[in-house]
Amino acid sequence: MEIFRAFFRITLLPWVRLLYRLRVLHADRVPTRGGALLVSNHVGYLDSFILYAACPRPVRFVIVSRYMKFGAIRWFLDLFGAIPITPGKSRDAIRITADSLKRGEVVCIFPEGQLTRTGVMSPLKKGFELIARQSGAPVVPVYMQGLWGSIFSGERGTYIRKWPHRLPWPVVVAFGEPSDAESADKSWAQQSLRRASVEAFGAMPQLQSSVAASVVRSLKRHRRATCFAEHGKSVRRLRRHQVLSTAIALAHRWKSGESPLGDESRIGLLLPGGIAPGLFNLGLILSGRVPVNLPFPSEPAGTLDAAGIADAIRAANLKIVITSRAFAGALGNADFDDVTLLDLGGEMNGAGLLTLFSERIRAFLEPSWWTIRRLGLSRQLSPEPVWACVSEGKLKVYGDREILAESLRLTSGNWIESGETWFCEQGLSTFSEALWSLWLPALHQQGVAGRSWAVRAEPSLIETVCEIESVKRVVVSPKILDTLAESEDTWHPELRQSIRSVLVPVESGDDLTLLDRRSDRVESVTGGRVCPYLVSDHGIVAISQPNPDPVPLPPDYQSQPGHRIGSPGKLLPGLSGEGWEVDEAGFVDFS
Repeated sequence: MEIFRAFFRITLLPWVRLLYRLRVLHADRVPTRGGALLVSNHVGYLDSFILYAACPRPVRFVIVSRYMKFGAIRWFLDLFGAIPITPGKSRDAIRITADSLKRGEVVCIFPEGQLTRTGVMSPLKKGFELIARQSGAPVVPVYMQGLWGSIFSGERGTYIRKWPHRLPWPVVVAFGEPSDAESADKSWAQQSLRRASVEAFGAMPQLQSSVAASVVRSLKRHRRATCFAEHGKSVRRLRRHQVLSTAIALAHRWKSGESPLGDESRIGLLLPGGIAPGLFNLGLILSGRVPVNLPFPSEPAGTLDAAGIADAIRAANLKIVITSRAFAGALGNADFDDVTLLDLGGEMNGAGLLTLFSERIRAFLEPSWWTIRRLGLSRQLSPEPVWACVSEGKLKVYGDREILAESLRLTSGNWIESGETWFCEQGLSTFSEALWSLWLPALHQQGVAGRSWAVRAEPSLIETVCEIESVKRVVVSPKILDTLAESEDTWHPELRQSIRSVLVPVESGDDLTLLDRRSDRVESVTGGRVCPYLVSDHGIVAISQPNPDPVPLPPDYQSQPGHRIGSPGKLLPGLSGEGWEVDEAGFVDFS
């Protein structure tokens, strides 16, 4: 049997490393001798192989007994000493596991008892506590980050039967600080796994590059996919290659010796949410400048607060602001302290058709590394801010690491899917709004669609946009949520079947009972479950999702709720939860 084990270790582990780009943190925390109980999160069917490859010692795994019913699989699991456990009849498995630990072996158990269908951890079961007490072995928490989204996870609602997004798939395995057997309980395990998740998340390769370089790489993938769509008197769509080429053309204008921006490093943007602000933000970043987004009303019915905008400009110490002539005229005679207002139309025309045409061709033919080199972009993380906004009268700046991490968090669970398009009209006046309307489309493979600013007073257009753009999720402000709740007409039946959720931001201290009262009405209109998400100055902390449980729930499945009344949702991956009340299921508690 040892020969067979050695053979499969030699032949299978290279395949695991071929499919997964594996990085291991703190493997030295696993005791070099004697028994050790590993407790790990459970994401996909290859978790055991990942941990076997990451652990410096051979590992036995506690496996749900239903997988032992198949002959070939059972022989393979027996070969590696898998210990079968039957839910509700775990006494024998606990005894066998404890005996193995007493003999000095390393055993891993997945205390959630099932694969995650939400993308985040489920409540832990107490079985590992009994094993630790009976064996006296130290307990080592292990967190695997990055497995959600791989073909062996439940992303896209199915396992295995899907094409991988990329190969090799990056995964980080972090071993936490071990605990003695007596101190290792559920509360300790949950906190330790969250702390390990912070370490694992911080080591993900997607967070090791600059925002500018990451934008170039991302927009060169799936070049023909829609990145931004805007519906008004006509429909305007920009594919990913068009977004990149336009942003680069603007960057060339602003890096030239005749740039109207001069030597200013921070440039204000006074624009509503939509395609143009996204292009100008990306263009400024690619030119090495920091875009500073100023507060702007979300719809035409709002009014520009000239005095407030003047205060915001002073708070950011801006000398140049890019806006539209129409908006500049609405500011009246406010005192801007010699601030230069540039027209966005003039800046777009100044980029030049020849430059734009050239960049369109390069977007298809030029490899990412050459584009990054040609533009003189740094690949390294910078301690300097790269993006900013003025919110509540204060300048708030964000660096490479924050932008990359917060956008990656939102792709690490079952609340959104890679490649989907959502309805969103969030502006860029806050970081949490910019995540939906700019950073997720620019840094990942999602798209965003909405109404042009001039027609946002027409609520019926929301349904039209969602239908034409095949939207699955709707991201709205509380004000638009009220509009949907007051609607007397329900959406088309086919559209209602495709809408999965209506996402709405909440802040700490908000009364969620008011939101819960509107949920049923909004769901009857749109077909989507109202799912709050918790925002802060640092981004999005927690998010809800429709329950991912199959209907009907099979007898051997346990429910994994995606939302809970009175909670803004589950804590996002890579956050420790410090400063928030988080229950054992991962829900942030407002009560």
